[in-house]
Order: sequence, then C-alpha cells, then structure tokens
Amino acid sequence: MSQTLTKLMTDDITTLFVTDGDGNILLANDFTAMTLGISLNELLNSNVYDLVASEIYDTSATIEALKSGKNSEVTLTTQAGYHIKSKSTPIFYPDGTLHLVVTKSEPLTQEEFEALSNDEHSQLLKEEETNGIVTSVIAESNEMKKIIRVCRQVASYNSRLLLLGESGVGKEVIANFVHRHSQVADNKFVAVNCAAIPESLFESEFFGYEKGTFTGAEKSKPGLIETADGGTLFLDEISEMPLELQAKLLRVLETMTVRRVGGVNEIPVAFRLISASNQNMLELVEKGKFRRDLYYRINAIPITIPPLRKRKKDILSLANYFLDSFNQKYEANVKLGKHHIHHLMTSQWLGNARELKNYIEYVVVTAELPITLEDTPIEEKNGESDELQALAEVYDYPDFIEYVEKIYFQQNLKKNQWNISKMAEASNVSRPFIYKKMRELDLERNDTK
Repeated sequence: MSQTLTKLMTDDITTLFVTDGDGNILLANDFTAMTLGISLNELLNSNVYDLVASEIYDTSATIEALKSGKNSEVTLTTQAGYHIKSKSTPIFYPDGTLHLVVTKSEPLTQEEFEALSNDEHSQLLKEEETNGIVTSVIAESNEMKKIIRVCRQVASYNSRLLLLGESGVGKEVIANFVHRHSQVADNKFVAVNCAAIPESLFESEFFGYEKGTFTGAEKSKPGLIETADGGTLFLDEISEMPLELQAKLLRVLETMTVRRVGGVNEIPVAFRLISASNQNMLELVEKGKFRRDLYYRINAIPITIPPLRKRKKDILSLANYFLDSFNQKYEANVKLGKHHIHHLMTSQWLGNARELKNYIEYVVVTAELPITLEDTPIEEKNGESDELQALAEVYDYPDFIEYVEKIYFQQNLKKNQWNISKMAEASNVSRPFIYKKMRELDLERNDTK
C-alpha cells in the first residue's frame, strides 16, 4: 500500500475505502463501517455491488468509477441514516488496466442536507401532474417501495416492461413514472388503451395510413407507433389486441420499422415499449388468445402491482392525496372523519385506486348535504373523530407504531424548523437516529416554496 493510502486510512473522521477492479473492498476504517451501520469485519468481506443491492446505501460513486473508469461524485444515504458526499478516483496499472478505486467521503453539512431535501421536494412537486394527468406515485407500503426502486433502476435502460395487476392499481401511473425517469423523458409519452379501440380501426390507428387508402382518407396520417417515435409507447390492456394485429406489432418490434396502411415504405421508429394487462398473460398464451412470441418480446421485465387491499399502508396516503386534489378543485376544506378512515381501512377496494378516488370525490362533493342524527356514525355523535383511534382498530401493531412515529417526527421537525441538532436535543435522541428515521419514514421538508 502506498504511503498516501496509509495516511488516509488513519484519518478517523474520514469515510474511506479502497476496492479492487471488481468492487471487492480491500481496505476500510472504523468510521466508514459506522456510517454504514455494519462491523468493520463485515465491510472488509463485502463487495460494493452487494452493499448497494442489500440497501446498505442507495447509490455508489465507486460503482460509477468502476463502470466508467473516470472520477465520480455522488450524494448517498446509508441505512444508518448518514447523508454522505462521496468521491471516487480510479487508479490504473501502467498498461491502462484498472487496478484500484479509492473512495473518500464526508457527511453532508446541515446546510447541504437541507438544500438537498428542498431540491428533492421541489422536483416531486413538479412530477405530480403532467398535462393534467396525475402521475404522482404514492409508495408508503414496502410492496410499492420495492416497485419504485425497480422502476428507477430499469428506467435508464431500453428494456421492455410488462406491468401486471388488477384494473385500477395504477399501471399507467407506474408507466409514466418510468418514462419520466428514462433517457427519453423529454419526448412524448403515448398511452393507448387497446380495449377502447374498435377492432376495425386497430390497424389504421396503430400504423397510420396513406392518402387515398380508403374513402375519407384525404391526407396521410401517422399512426400511434409513429407518434411515439423518440419517446415511450404505453399499451394498456395489450391482451385485448386482436391476434392479427399482434403479428404486425411483433414485426414492428423485430424490425423497428412501421408501414402505413396503403403504403409501401418502411418508416424507421425508435421508442420505449411498456405494456400492461389485468389478465393472466401466460394463461392467455396457453389458450391461444395471445401470441407466445409476442409475449416474450414484451416481457423482458415483468412487474406485478399488488391490489390496494394488499398494501393498506398506501390507502390513507392515497386518500389524503385525492382529498387535497378535490378540495382544491371544488374550493372546499373537507376533512376525513373517523368513520371515513374506518371505511378506508376496512373496505376491499376491488376497484383499487380508481374506486378510492371516486369515494373521496363523493365525500368532498356531498360534505355540505344535510344529514339526520340517525345518519351520523356513532363515533361522530360523541365527538370522537380521533384518527389514531380509528387506525388502532384496523392497523396491526407494527404499522400503527410506524404511523405514529411518522406523525411525531413530522411535527417535531417542523417545530424545530428542520434543524436536526435542535430536534435531537429536544427529543433526547441522537442526530444519526433522526436521519435514520427520516429515511425509514420517507420524511422530507414540504413547508418551503
């Protein structure tokens, strides 16, 4: 080891480690292990790729340097709650072969962390609505958080996704999320509901047509596939596509060219394909209702979105999101009572988020209607509109404790103007513990413009 590396390793306030060309950690210090929440011995027997895959931290400058062979800098969050600015430098053999990667990091200052939180929140606000379509992804449940992590990871690649799940679970929202985080985010997102197109119009709608092809074709028209060129084509309910059109779509995916109805020229196209269905696709394939070769073409990365009844943590967050939206739309100030929350948490929501949205709209628009004492739930007659009491009746213990923790940290962070040191002192906990809870509970500052 060089004298320079030896000196760096003795800096007890420096987060530093050295890996070989495959990402195996060769050298590290105690402070590095502490920030990652693991022992030094465990760290020295790890690989950076495994650390990220195990969510010890969420991104890696080392991996970027290993892949690119260039200096890399990222801001990351560890499972122990540390927010770190990390810089990696590759070191090469005389023949140009990658030898080592030296990574040196330091925790963010309070000012840097607050600036980062504000920037991330501003970006979230920008992403919530696109062209009037709600595109915000609510992910409180572990199931949805895993899906979001997968979507973020695959978004930068051109792999074809197949989204599966019941009607109303938010397949288009997820598709839009992938598009917005992809390399074609600045181009068009073309969403097509295959179940809504009459069979007689499928071909002309998808492939377009040339002037004079049929009566009324007074000018040439590009199809939906051409329209999506350079962007993302989202085919919802692709299982409803006629078999004849499936064969033609397969040819488009194989050649990445499209021929308009009545045309002779092959028009080159480039688009990201995301498909979706609420059917069991393999079952349709076995029954001969969906082409096997097309199924494997569109199913590079399958993602199954669970129904809302199996991810109850998302229900209340979705309800509050819709409530804010409808309160703004109808200039109202409706709040959810205990009986509303009880209904939210005990209903099956067979229509998933779409049914939930309709229910919240009903609550808002009927809030001013006169009701009789008999119509009023018993809980409201006694003035017991305690949200926590309602949730205690339907949440299991871990979920209820997490919900209460989130309220506690949200209120106290706001009370202390998001000054972590002040809150740590007032709450009698450590700063790293607060950072850890902020990450676990997905807390971010939302009181700034």
